[in-house]
Amino acid sequence: MNILVTGGAGFIGSNFLNLMVPRHPEHHWVNVDSLTYAANLANLVSIADRPNYALERVDITDLGAVGALFERTKPAVVVHFAAESHVDRSIHSPGAFIATNITGTFNLLEEFRALPKDQAKLFHHVSTDEVYGSLGATGAFTEQTSYDPSSPYSASKAASDHLVRAYHRTYGLPMKLTNC
Repeated sequence: MNILVTGGAGFIGSNFLNLMVPRHPEHHWVNVDSLTYAANLANLVSIADRPNYALERVDITDLGAVGALFERTKPAVVVHFAAESHVDRSIHSPGAFIATNITGTFNLLEEFRALPKDQAKLFHHVSTDEVYGSLGATGAFTEQTSYDPSSPYSASKAASDHLVRAYHRTYGLPMKLTNC
């Protein structure tokens, strides 16, 4: 099975790949990353030469590039870590957050939706707890906590969460959404 992992050169994505690539040699892992300021290829040295791993430098905000990537790799699973994620950066320059977190997620969802139904196994969207706002008196969030984003970053991630849920409800696509 081919598995696309977006943002795989970032902190969480690289840890995920370092765990999963050696553990599941029967799958082909494609790390999709635009290699911006948050990427660190040094985190992937231990898996870089494995036969079941490949790096694709692709900007998910480019629908044509995402379409070509899906055509080349024919994924069954997408694990979507890629995001602009620094709150202070989002306050000073929110445009990149809208582009990557909303438009990039939309592009991935559109290409996943276009896959043959028997091929599209799972779209796993990795979000953030920041969509829930600041911790209240209880000091914890649950899946029933209302969204209350408080920065362009958290608002863009909340929007992407809603897109993922809408694609599941509207198109019946297999989705998982986690908030780390």
